[in-house]
Amino acid sequence: MKICFFRHSLLSRGGDKMVVEYANHLASRGHDVVIETNVVDTVFEVRTRIEKISGNTTKAGTIINAVFRKRRYDVIIADIIMMNFFLSFRNKKRLLCFAQDYDESYYKGFFMKMLIRAVYFYCLRILKIPVTAVSDELGRLLRKRFNADVSVVRNGVDTDVFYPDRDEKYLSLKSDGKVILVFARSDYRKGFDIAVRVLTNFRKEIENGDISVWAVGEDIDVPFRIRNFGFVPADELRKILSCSDVLLYPSRHEGLPLFVLEAMACGCPVVTTEAVTIVRDEGDALVCKTGDADACSRALKKIITDNGVRGKIISGAFNKIESYSILSSKKKFENIIQDKKSTF
Repeated sequence: MKICFFRHSLLSRGGDKMVVEYANHLASRGHDVVIETNVVDTVFEVRTRIEKISGNTTKAGTIINAVFRKRRYDVIIADIIMMNFFLSFRNKKRLLCFAQDYDESYYKGFFMKMLIRAVYFYCLRILKIPVTAVSDELGRLLRKRFNADVSVVRNGVDTDVFYPDRDEKYLSLKSDGKVILVFARSDYRKGFDIAVRVLTNFRKEIENGDISVWAVGEDIDVPFRIRNFGFVPADELRKILSCSDVLLYPSRHEGLPLFVLEAMACGCPVVTTEAVTIVRDEGDALVCKTGDADACSRALKKIITDNGVRGKIISGAFNKIESYSILSSKKKFENIIQDKKSTF
């Protein structure tokens, strides 16, 4: 099969990672796979072709190309609903929407939210573009709201890559204190502003060295000391997660967060919110009400000081990870594409 993954940019986020994982797998299975994109800046190993969409690297250039160019592939996969809409003008019979989140959640304003909902309605209910969703909950939402043709392929983690690995380099950076790890993203959905409010409550402990704050992701200013490693390859991320005492992940909205799965696989307990629907409070994570910084602060203190709770959470997380295999996800994703091809 000739398969195209179409996206404006290929960066180092969880969504980009799943595109790379599936593209690499499909290529290894003998399919002719290309990632069409205009911006490439990723730490992930891409083992398939990457082609530039257009000479104009702006989003406008990507959109214009999507609208006017007819593509010669068996399947075209796009994970943003607006991009599915633009591609549908010339390629609607070969589209597969790879839903990694509900795109309406990207926006705060009422007008934009309603516009995105209308585009979902047009693409999924009117055009009947088939969907592959990364979580059961997201699949249920798209079926209920738009009567979408949805298959669910849950995100998975590779436990040959992510496992407890307490590396001496990172252990030496900890000294004798505890490490709180955060994911630094300016995207409002990811709740980094909430993480800053939570960690500000621990400023005294941070200043005296009892607690260190580590981050991976974007370089964002915060009102306390922080060590930001940036976006790192998988082997470094594994070591950072394994040497951290807790991941603080106060997200406002998620599809199915890879970073949480990777932390759980590395034995790093997670404090998160109800937006992360795959975890159970006091079973495999500590789960707080979405947006509640005070509750996150209490949960963070609990996981740092109570070894009994910490051990229970880590054990529960290891058990949970067994049902989130990236190998199973890859096989199911390929099967769905092959099944859908006959309907295009």
